[in-house]
Amino acid sequence: MTSATSHLTSFAQSMAFLAALSAIIVTGSLIIESPAAAGQIFYVSPAGNDANPGTQENAPWKTIGKAARTLLAGDTALLMDGTYTEPEIQFRNSGTATAPIIVRARNKHRAILSSTSGCRANIGVYGSYVTIEGLRSSIAPSNVPCASHNSSDGTGVRCWPDLSGSKRVSCTIRGMLFDASPARSHAVKVSQDYTIVEDCVANSGLEAFNGYGIIFRNNVIIGGDAWGASLVAKGGVRSFKAYNNLIRIRSVGGTGIVLGGSTGSQWLYDPSSGIEAYNSVAYNNVVINESGGATLSLGMKGARNSMLSNNVVVAGSLFLLPGRSGTLSANPTIKNNILSCSGQLALAHWKYSGTMSLDYNDFYNCPGAPSQIHPVVGDPLFINPRSDWHLASGSPAIQSGTTVTVTGFNAETILVNRDRDNKVRSTPWGLGIYAANPLSSSTAPLAAPSGIRVP
Repeated sequence: MTSATSHLTSFAQSMAFLAALSAIIVTGSLIIESPAAAGQIFYVSPAGNDANPGTQENAPWKTIGKAARTLLAGDTALLMDGTYTEPEIQFRNSGTATAPIIVRARNKHRAILSSTSGCRANIGVYGSYVTIEGLRSSIAPSNVPCASHNSSDGTGVRCWPDLSGSKRVSCTIRGMLFDASPARSHAVKVSQDYTIVEDCVANSGLEAFNGYGIIFRNNVIIGGDAWGASLVAKGGVRSFKAYNNLIRIRSVGGTGIVLGGSTGSQWLYDPSSGIEAYNSVAYNNVVINESGGATLSLGMKGARNSMLSNNVVVAGSLFLLPGRSGTLSANPTIKNNILSCSGQLALAHWKYSGTMSLDYNDFYNCPGAPSQIHPVVGDPLFINPRSDWHLASGSPAIQSGTTVTVTGFNAETILVNRDRDNKVRSTPWGLGIYAANPLSSSTAPLAAPSGIRVP
């Protein structure tokens, strides 16, 4: 090869590499991808071969497991369309804050993991700074399910802590679709600090367990986990946030959002305390009971110094319960919520300790509504109580609430002042998930979510 030809070849390779490092653009379901700086791009296809180098699209690996075993900090694996039938996929390597390990579907929900993980999770993340994006998660017809559910069997993604004492952090699960299956315990269960689960559609429940700063946001949850729970934060979570989620409860006796839970004391953050959730908050969420029976839609179990604010509940009830050890929820705050109970009890269970701060809520058509110093009374006038929770002009919930903040576990301030449209709320706050002004309230319907498959 001549020197000139060599330089031209090198230049072409460099240009191809730079093109591969272009910025991420998401348009519809197409994801145009780039890894973090200094990482490599690898390709995976059901038609590939794990003996291939994986660095070229025409010579991809065959399995997601190969990618999980190989990727290092800054690397990205792109999953081509198709079905990947694999046992548990384990990520043992770690990325960094500036160079995470990324596994991403080339086209959203068109790379399908059909798992045969049996009694284990479909995907187990045992490292830090790992991002999984855009996959569809299902259970293979050939899967042999557990005889009984454990905390991880069939779970779509399980982000594990390091039980040896060193921290694993920052697992990110984004834009995934989790199909329903009786072989699942959860869609997602996470135990790493600073984990984010966002923009997912889950036909099973999400659970945060004994971690700090975990965030569940912008998810659609249809039905519950193997125990009927849709969104749970337990085991001693600290400064947990759940916001902008839509939950549709499908089973009688199911639960919607629970700050706290029922954990064996040996697994709690502080086993002697019995506390399930510290300084945690759920806000701007919608919980709809579609079961046809009674449900516990929004509440706390063994939580301390936690808050429910600016949520909407349709055909369901609030609750305050002790955790498994009998520890009561302490110092609960419940403000700016709208409950349209459809004849269900406002308060299904009500046991707490310390100081209760319950005010500025609208309990509409709710037998047994509690007394409040500043009650908001009347039909909230949703544009559509099943699909659009903007408030129509004349709603008693417009500018009838109060400003709230949350003090986190480490005395940090947790701001909850943005509404579901990401608008900063102006004083006085309104009730529910949207900041509405009585003179110019927004009545624009929500954009139809993409990729939802309802069983």
